[in-house]
Amino acid sequence: MEISYQLTEDDYRQGYKAFRRRRTFSLWAARIGWVLLFLALAESLFVSISGFDRSFPNLALLWGLVAFWAYCLWYAPRYAARKMIKGSPGASLPHTAQMSEDGMYFRTSAGESRLKWNLIIGWVEVERVFALFPSPLTFFPIPKRAMTDQQQDELRSLLKNNIPHKI
Repeated sequence: MEISYQLTEDDYRQGYKAFRRRRTFSLWAARIGWVLLFLALAESLFVSISGFDRSFPNLALLWGLVAFWAYCLWYAPRYAARKMIKGSPGASLPHTAQMSEDGMYFRTSAGESRLKWNLIIGWVEVERVFALFPSPLTFFPIPKRAMTDQQQDELRSLLKNNIPHKI
């Protein structure tokens, strides 16, 4: 199977979403983080508007916590995706990927790489990309928009058959 695509910021953002969903603990930690963010936001608003102690140190700590949480959960993946596209010359080049029972072969105008399936330790599928993990902290996003439904099914079966487990 051969697919051609050009990676975008959204592909990397989706890859980070997959990264957060790669383990049950990571998935639940992100969900709990969002709940805590909204609780801290609600408490900050309540204390700011009707709290009996509206001194600056108390409010600054609460609003600082809300800002930090919002950065970690919402903005950090967007910032990292933008930095990946702008900071890596090869990231935004057109890619051609060939996948077979032997492994994967990636080609751009800047270079080529070949990976055997045993070098991929896991994969995660999210709504717009397949994220392949050659290590626990790095991933290759493969956008679904570049594939037909049949190619997505074929890739899914290749991944299930050749990679020992979903990460």
